[in-house]
Parts: sequence; structure tokens; C-alpha cells
Amino acid sequence: MSVQTRVLADGRWTARTLDIHQILARNRQEPSVMPNLSTGPVPPTLGLFTKTIVGSPIIRAIIPARVRHRSKNDVIFVYEDAIVIKEVLGGERIEEDPFASISLDNADVKKDFGSPIQAARIMGQPRKPKIPRFPGRFWDGEYKPQSPLETKPEPFQDNEVPPQILVLSLASRILVFLFAYYDLQDVVHFVSNTWPLPAQIPLSEELGVHMAVDPYSRAMAVAAYENRISIYALKGMERLRSELQGPKGLDTANFMPIQEEAHTEVDGFILKMEFLHPSKGDEHHVILLLVVSKEQKTRLVRIEWDCRSSLAEIDQKPGQLLPHPELLPLLLIPLTYGTAFALVCEDRIVVYKNVLTGMATGQTCALEHYEPPEEPGSSKRLPIWTQWARPMRPADRRQPNIDNIYLCREDGVVRYIDIREDSSPMIRSNYNAGILNANVGNAFATLDLGEESNDLLIAAGEMGDGGMWYFQPREPLGLVGTIRNWTPLRDLTTTRLALPSRSSATNETATTSSTGRLFACSGRGPRNGAVIEIRVGTEAVRLGPTVDIEELAEKGIDKIWALPDQSNIGIYLMLSHPTATELILLPSANDQDPQVSSDMEELDLDVKTIAAGSTAEGSIIQVTPTSINAIAQEHGILPFTSKLNNATITAACFMTIPMKTTVLLSVVQEEDGFYLHHGHFGCQNDRIAFAELGEPVLLRSEASVVSVHWVNDRIIAFMGTVAGTVQCYTAEPGSSFVPYAEHSFEDEFAVCDSLAMITTEKNSDAEADHLLVCGLRNGTVRTLFFDGNDLDDRLSLCEKIEVGATSVQVLTDATRSSRVILECEQRLYTLEYVQHPSTPASRQRLWGCFTQASTKVPQGYSKFGAGSLFYLSGSNLLLADLSPSPGAEMVPRRLALTGTPTRITHSERLNKLIVLYTRMIVNNVSPAGSRRDRLPPRISKPALAFIDPDAGDLRPESDGIDSLDVLGAAEVKAGERFLGVMEWFPTDGNRQYHMLVINTIIKQTASEGATGRLLLLVPGVREDGQVFANLKKSVDRDAPVWCVAPYGDSSLIYACGNQLVLQTLNMAARGRFGPEITATLHSPATYISADDKVIYVSTKGSGHHILRVDDGELVLVCAAASGQSEIHHLILSEYSMVMTSDRDGRVAGLWQPPEPQLSRTAPLVLEATLPSSIRRFCKLARPVWQRKFAHLEPQAIIGSTENGGLYQLTVLSEPAWRLLAFIQNMAMREARICPYPHPLIQEKPIEPSTTKKQNMHVDGDILIRLLERGDASLLEEMLRKEPNPDFRPSDYASAHDRAERFKELVADFIHDQVDDPIHTTLELIRSLLLPAI
Repeated sequence: MSVQTRVLADGRWTARTLDIHQILARNRQEPSVMPNLSTGPVPPTLGLFTKTIVGSPIIRAIIPARVRHRSKNDVIFVYEDAIVIKEVLGGERIEEDPFASISLDNADVKKDFGSPIQAARIMGQPRKPKIPRFPGRFWDGEYKPQSPLETKPEPFQDNEVPPQILVLSLASRILVFLFAYYDLQDVVHFVSNTWPLPAQIPLSEELGVHMAVDPYSRAMAVAAYENRISIYALKGMERLRSELQGPKGLDTANFMPIQEEAHTEVDGFILKMEFLHPSKGDEHHVILLLVVSKEQKTRLVRIEWDCRSSLAEIDQKPGQLLPHPELLPLLLIPLTYGTAFALVCEDRIVVYKNVLTGMATGQTCALEHYEPPEEPGSSKRLPIWTQWARPMRPADRRQPNIDNIYLCREDGVVRYIDIREDSSPMIRSNYNAGILNANVGNAFATLDLGEESNDLLIAAGEMGDGGMWYFQPREPLGLVGTIRNWTPLRDLTTTRLALPSRSSATNETATTSSTGRLFACSGRGPRNGAVIEIRVGTEAVRLGPTVDIEELAEKGIDKIWALPDQSNIGIYLMLSHPTATELILLPSANDQDPQVSSDMEELDLDVKTIAAGSTAEGSIIQVTPTSINAIAQEHGILPFTSKLNNATITAACFMTIPMKTTVLLSVVQEEDGFYLHHGHFGCQNDRIAFAELGEPVLLRSEASVVSVHWVNDRIIAFMGTVAGTVQCYTAEPGSSFVPYAEHSFEDEFAVCDSLAMITTEKNSDAEADHLLVCGLRNGTVRTLFFDGNDLDDRLSLCEKIEVGATSVQVLTDATRSSRVILECEQRLYTLEYVQHPSTPASRQRLWGCFTQASTKVPQGYSKFGAGSLFYLSGSNLLLADLSPSPGAEMVPRRLALTGTPTRITHSERLNKLIVLYTRMIVNNVSPAGSRRDRLPPRISKPALAFIDPDAGDLRPESDGIDSLDVLGAAEVKAGERFLGVMEWFPTDGNRQYHMLVINTIIKQTASEGATGRLLLLVPGVREDGQVFANLKKSVDRDAPVWCVAPYGDSSLIYACGNQLVLQTLNMAARGRFGPEITATLHSPATYISADDKVIYVSTKGSGHHILRVDDGELVLVCAAASGQSEIHHLILSEYSMVMTSDRDGRVAGLWQPPEPQLSRTAPLVLEATLPSSIRRFCKLARPVWQRKFAHLEPQAIIGSTENGGLYQLTVLSEPAWRLLAFIQNMAMREARICPYPHPLIQEKPIEPSTTKKQNMHVDGDILIRLLERGDASLLEEMLRKEPNPDFRPSDYASAHDRAERFKELVADFIHDQVDDPIHTTLELIRSLLLPAI
């Protein structure tokens, strides 16, 4: 007799069948002592705060549409859970560079959908060509029609409904209808409404993955992968506009395009779905065509009805079978004439017509691979056709019954196809249009540049960058711009960089603080494979070529100024070093070298320059310690020179006030002290003149910097002093300065070295706010609110910002009045107040510039980019333009490889990135008689490379890339693939050794089982600085070695098949491994780590295991209760917790008890479900200025996803979690923060609960929207909002009770009562949202 029972095995309860005699024998062996059932230590209550640093760059679709205004030539980028709307600009055409004026202007972002986007389409009026702006007819500032078909652009109107509407299908089972409009202040507002999809359909069927819209927007259809279809009758745009027009503008509450819905089914899998164009004379006929597959047969199924009748009249026609070569079509293309359509298959395109009159007839045209695969080694099969696009044609160029189609292949090959209804064959032309040099998926489209321009192709890259290409007949495609894509991110590592730091308010010796840099494996194949440095901030886009000024740079340039050249040859650059000044002319033509200017002898170039500038008339002014010089660039105007006797100018600045008068402000050191002078430049009797204004002002302290501004019709002078103050003086035009205000800095070395003014607009009716930004010598920035009207509080401190350890230079940003540029320790940052000055400033790292000196380009120099930056990097002079993006963005730096990188780690000892990558070696020599549609043979070769993290950009075509691989062919076996690499430092007690350990899998044929190896290599450095690695030992195993980790002083713990193996390397015995200690796992391990003799194992199908070595055996301490397919984990010893990630997007925190427990199930402390699975965790040291927050750990947790996203995770204490979860649960009920709630998910109670560990997750992306869409006022409104009677069980009885509970939670977090709990809470949220990257 046998029974089935559950037993605890390896920490998991499993069902087993046992004989009754076995049970009795076990009972006799076990002592009859009751076990200790005490619970022991209790797991802590912790929360998890997540924030998206960078979203996935994967673009699912590119849709040209006008959804903001009829004058906006928009293109919509549909991401996984967001949309970005940009405008296609094509302005003045430059003959030497015809593509220079084509660009995508940063527009509007919407990312509050709360669910992945499954499909996107456009409804509304048909697309029409734009009024031509490229190649350009506005050269003289006036629009000139060149044909009777052209009309003058219509005036821009506010509160206008655009001609098209975007329709989105979300995974949360709702349809979103969306458009945008501009108000009277030219601010864009999104308008949307939702329609729920049928709730009774199971989520597994994914209703909404297919979507189609009728060509005339009379109907739309939404379908699942199988069987289910929902059909909707739509309102016309004229009716929508009339419903939206209210007495005071747009009445957005009436926005709903759907007027009727119906549901039907088809039998089989739905492969494709599109609406066909009705035939001429049959305009009311609506035809929905579906390609349906079942039991290895594919049919064409039609659903038809008359748009004037109800959807109850829809009629489904029986399907027509497709021939075998067309069983799985790649694309369904509805043609614009009749009811014709085209099916694109792997090797052919078939055009069908007469689909309504019986059996549809098709004409076939071969799509042979005239162009061989661009990357034949990247796949085992030939590339397929992935997307099509129809170019825009004006009415006078569009011929009836003719369709022009672009077909794009996944390797970037584009074909142009001309289809004609009345010809035989119907496909008249089919030729190669060019190669995009990108891997392309579904995101491919053509953009409109005007009626007489050529086509602009745009494509988003798959596993690599995309771009825009200008198509001209019989010319190669011209690359216009790049669309970045850094996916997939397979591995992540961090480096350490030691920087000097100040001691805090003491005279202690300065220590070093460690910050980090992130590097990742990115891309696939020889074209896109690369190591990237992950950088987040604002990009400085380089303009033009680099200018080498090595001879001048060797003199130690500390300041540069850009000055106008009225001859229009170029631009003058004045470079000052400690003993002299250089003036060079930089020509605007790229092929001309810079010239040292010698025609301005009146300038004093034998001494250093303190300040330089220009007047409104273009005269150049130079201020030196002993003179003031001004020279006109017009002939016949005499210069001005003023020499100082027994006095020295220590600081100076310029400003041109609205009367076009240039004011000079200077601080002069005389025998009896420092004086503030000011005067203005003018022209009298063909001579530059300078006139002093008022009397000099005696200063109380030496000035370190001066700055002059025009505020409220007055001249305002700010002056930093060596006494640690900022003084403000004011003067009416023509009068002397008088003291106005003063502010003192209390810190040590708080001397102001630079000043700049920020101006922010509250709204259209309010006066501007003025902020003075002070760069101090101690590495901090202070922002002071300047009020020209308040006599009691004229200079008040807004914010103190730590930047570095040395002096901070502040530079105004000519492109944005609310932003300045900070320079510290050869790094640049942007500082911007996007809201009211009471909210903290937004600071972004400025990537692309590493500078010793910088200056702005003066206005009026479009070839150089007005407001751009000239900056000096080493001996190179470069010009850069700041990215117009309003927020932080990914600015990756690529180190290209010739293969696909898979693993990366950083060696501090070698100061190198150690990279594993796979190269595909292709035999391009085809044997005689071989077919064109067959791929050449290829060989996969694993490679190991050492890369300098500070190296410049590597390119696949550059010399020496192939030599990156340091392993010879004899050291790699056939069919071997490298799975991981790590550094190892074993010791014999006296000496520490440096090794690299590589774990591999070997599979030579499909029929043979896989084996593996451990490779032990010894790295070294040659005399030329090149790193090499010699293979010292190879350990062959009979199963793949999935992962490996160091254990103790000289041991390795690794996973071999389903075995966990621990071995010790005996260095005294010639490096031999000792006996194995093994343990059996239920599934292969995916990642192993060890900490303090404890081993942590993530497995492929049995969750997480924690083990330790006890009496020579591997003993299970505890394991996760659920058998998830884990990817990675991170040990958080400060919380006695390990953080794990799995393939379902789940992040879990498992608590490790301090002593063995009766139950070997690891307690689950917290859990979160993210949109994408985290593939790698790492810890990154926070910047110094973030470490002042006591609730933030010195190191931030960074998680990377394979689809390119980056998350920042923070473990919360219980009081912090309760407070933030309370706010989050309120915010999820607020439509302004979460406008698209999931219809099948119930609202969470506002009071946080620990009953479900998923409740321990706080989504920082929701709290970001709280700050952006109302900040303190919105939070106060949510607290005061009376509870909804329908949801009172999950809310409080009254708004008063809710507000009182909020105050209690704030007091618990602070451990004290606070006067302003809302301000305290928002400060907590802002600190948690600070990115560590």
C-alpha cells in the first residue's frame, strides 16, 4: 500500500508517493520530541521605491499625422508605453549641404497611459501634402506661389481641432482617442477619452493587438490574435468639431468619436487585418479584409456593410483560400484604387483585384534578393520584408489608378514599387531605392517635406540606431539624422572614479569620494554591436569639424570669447592666457583653417584680457588690467584706447541695454581702495567714444566678479566680493550706482567667482521672476531670488546646490532664459528652473563637452548656431549646440565592436573593460552554381577584448578593431560559446594572484549533448600598454558551465548543468583543484554570488536558493516559496535581504534570517511588478551632493532591462513607505495624474496595507506626475477632496480624517511634528527622484 504526501525537500514542499512501510520506518527513526515552533526573528517591514531613469528606446511605430494643428507637420513615435510627437522641419536649403535644414523639432511627450501600447492608428481627414517649406520659397521672407494649385498658408488659430486623431489600443483593455490643441498662450494641451473593450473576453486573447481604420474614417476594427473582432462606427470630423465647440472654446467633455459598436468572430488565427478602398461609385461600401489561418490553410475573409446602415447589418463573407506560397504573408497593403490589395511574402508580392466579384485574381512579381543581406552572419535565414510606406503625392502629381509603395527589408534594403491597375503586369517597376544601413522592424514611414520635394524616409532601428534618409532618384540615400537605439542591454558594469571632496565645515584632510560610470553591452552584429557608456543628461551636439590649436593651448588658455566678424568671413575668437591674448578668425567654411588675426593692432594682445565683448554696431571691446580698447570693423571709424595710470582693472563686464547702448562695468583698484566705474560706448565724429556715467563708487571689499543686467528699466549691477558676499547696486540710465541689497555666504571659501541671471515666467499675466545664480569657489552654487520691488527682502536664498570641490563657473544660456550652464572640474551641467523658484532647480549633466574654457556664439551667426557654445577640450576647439529636449535624455557613448557583446566587467587593476563578444566569420566566396537565395556559410567565434573606458569612439572599419580579440584560435574549441567572465584573486596565504575565469558551453552538433569548460587566464600588460591574457588552465566539464562566482580566498562556486559545484584551487599543488563539493538543483542556475561564506543562487525555473557550507557539504539555508524563472539578484547585506528579478518583470526582496529557521522558505519582504524584466542589477555611488539626505543610501541600485530601460530602486523604511504609499494611492484616483485606470483592477485602499507584498511597491513615475501637474496645490487638493460614496470602504470617512492621517504619517517619518507637512513630503519625493546617473 502506498500513499501520496507532501514533504519538504531542499526548502520546497513537493508531492511524493511513499510506501506505508517507509512512513512507519521513518517515524521509528525520528525522536518523539516536539519541535520548537517559536517564530524567531520577524522580517522587517520595508518598501521599494522605483523610478524610470530612461525608458526603452524601442519604437513600435512611426506615424505621420497632424494631431496638434493643421499647420504642424507632425510625426508620432509610438514607444512601448508612451508617444512622442515631433515636427518635421525643412527650412532654407543650403546648396553645399541640401539636408542641413531638415530636422525633427522636439515637441510633446505623453507617457501616462499606465499600460503598454498594443496598436496605434490615425483617424480623421486624409493626409495631404504640406505647404512647401523645403526646398524653400521664403528666402525673401515672403511666400510666393509658383503654381495655381498653391495657396497662402492659413493663419494659425487657437483652440482648433486638428484634422486627425490618434487611436491607441492599450493592454489594459481600453481604446484611447487623443489629439492636442493650442490655447491663447501657445501652450499645447492633450485631449483624450477612452472606450472600454469587451470585458468578458479573456486577457490571454489580447484583444487589441490588431487595429485597422477605414480609409475615410467611417469605421475601425480591433481584433485579437484569434477569433475575436470588435467593429466600431465612427463619427465624421465635422460632427466631432461641432460637438467640441463650446461657448468659451473647446468643450472637451463631449469628445467621443465612437457612435456604435458590434462584435463578431472568425474561425482561426488572425494574421493581418485592413480596410480596403471602395470602388468608384460604391463609396458607401465598407470592406474589412482579414487574413485568417487555421489547420495550415489561409483564407481571405471579408466583413462588409453599408456605412449608412447600422452595424447590425454587417455581413461576413466566406473566405477564399490562398495558394501554398502565400500561406503566411508578411504584409497586407490596401491599394488606393478599387478594392485591390497586395500581399507581400518572403519571395514575392501578389496583387489581388476583383475581390468583390467572386474569386479574387492575383498577379505575382518575384521579390528576389537582388541585394545580398547586409549582415549575412547575423542570422541563419534570409532577411524578410518588415514594413511598407506610401509616399505623399500632391494632386497634380498623383496619377489615377497608380500606387507607389516603398518596401523595407529588416536589414535596411528598400525597394520602390510602382503598381498600376490598368496595365499588365500590374507591377510596372520594382527597383532598389537604397540601403538604410540599419536593422528595421515595423517602425518605417515616409515624411512630407512639401509638394515639390523628394521623399524623406524614416526608420527606427531594431537592435541598433535608426535615422532619416533623403531619397533622390538615381542618387544614394542621404542620411539626415540619427534616431538612437541602444537595445538590447545584455549586461551592465560600473567603474569607480576617485574625485577630490571637501571636508565638511572642518579643517580635516580632504578625502576622496567615489563616483561611478556605467558601461553596458549593446546591439547585435558587426554593424550595431558595441560597448556603450550610459550617460543621462543634456547632450551637447557638436557642430562642424574640430579645430586643432595645439600651439595656443600649450600657453594655458583660461578664457575665450566669441566676437562678431562683420565681413561675414567667419567669427573672431579671443583667447586669453596668463601673459598674453590671441585673436584668431575662424572661417565659416569647413575647408578653411583658422587664421591668426593681425589687422587689429589697436587691441592690446601682449597682456591677458579680463573681459571682451562687442557693441550693438559690431565694434570689438577689450578690457585688460591696464587699458580699455575698442575697435570698429567699419572703415573710417577711429578706435578708442584708454590707458590707466597707477590703477588696475580687476573685473569687468558688458551689457547692451534696450536703447542699443553698450554699458561697461569695471572694478578699478586705486591707491585708496577699489572703485566701481561704469560708462557707455558710442560713436561721435567718426570715432568710438566712451563716456563715464556718474561718480565712481568706493567699495567696502575687493570684487571677485561683476555682472550687469537690465531689470525693470534700470541697470542692476551684482558684485561678488572676496569677503564672501554678493552686493547689488542700481542706477537709473545716466546716473551713478547706489547700494541696493547685499547677501552674505556663511560657508568656508564661499567666494563668488561667477554670476548669471535666470528669468522664469509664472504665466502670461504675471511678471517674470529673476534669480541670481552664484558660482562659488568652494564648489557650490547659490541661487538668490531678486525682487526689485520688495525693499525688505531684495536678495533671498532660494537653493544651495553642491556641484564639485573646486570653483564653479556660471554661463548664461542664450537659447533659454530659464537655464544656465555650470562648469566645474572640466564638467558641464545645465541648471534650469522649469517652475516657480520655490521649487528646486532641475540639474542635468551636459555630455559631449569636457572643457577648460567656453563661450557663447553671438546672435546673428546662423552658420555657427546662435547661442551655441565654443569650448576648448585639450588642444581642440569645438563648437556645440545644446539639445532642445526639456528633460534628461540618454546620451550614450559608443565603443564599437565587430560582433555581438554578451558580457562585460571592469578591472580596476588593469583599468580596462573586459568584454566577451561573438564574431560571425562569413565565407563570402560562393561556390560555382550556388543559388542567390542561399546564405553563405558562417562560423561563430567567441572573443575576449580589453577596452580602455576612456578611449575615443571605435568604428568597425577602423584599423586594429580585429586585433581586440586577445585569444588565439587554438584556445577556443569548435562550437564553443562564452557565457560569462569574472576577475578572480586567489591567494596561497602569502601571495595574491590575478586571474580571469570564463565559463563556456560547447555544442558542436544538434544531436550531441552540450558540454562546457572553465578557462583560467592570467592577464598582463606589455611594454606598449596593451593587455594580453594567457590561458593557464582549462577545466573540462560534461555539462555547460552556466555561471561562476568566487568563494572564500581560493575557491570557485559554479553551476554545471543542474549541479552546484564548489572547488578550491591549491596554488601549492601547481594550481590543481581540490575535491568537489556538490549539490543538485531542480533547474540550471542563471547567476551565482557569494558573500561572507553564504552562497546565493538564482535558477532558471526553481526560484532563489541561499546555501552555506557546513561540515564539507552544501546545505540549504532557505529558498524562495515560488519557483520563478529568475534572471539576476543583488545582495543587500545592510537589510539582510537579497533582491531578485525574474522573466515576468517581478522584483522581490527575500529576507535572510540571522539563524536557521524551522521553515526553509525565505520570507518575502517586498514585491514589485515592472513593465519589463530587470536583466542586471548594480550599485552606483551617488553624487556627493545627494548624500546629504539621511534617508538615501550612499549607493543607488540601478536595474537595466533588455529593452534598454533603466530603473533606479530605493529601499524604503516603514515610515517612508507608509507615507509615500498613502500619497500614491490617492494619486491613482486622481484623473489628472492617472487618466487611464485599468478597468479590471480595483482601487487600492488609501491606507497602506502590508497584507500583500505587492503593496510595498511605490511607483515613482506616478509621483513625478504629481509634481509636474500641480505640486503642492494638487496634493493639498487631493487631501481636501471629499471621499466618493461609491468607494468609501477604501477611503476615509471624511476629508478631515484623511488629512489628519496624512499629518500623522509625516510626523512618524520625521519623528516629530512639522509645521508644513506638504512641503516636507514633497522634499522627500524630490530627493528620491534624484537620478544617481
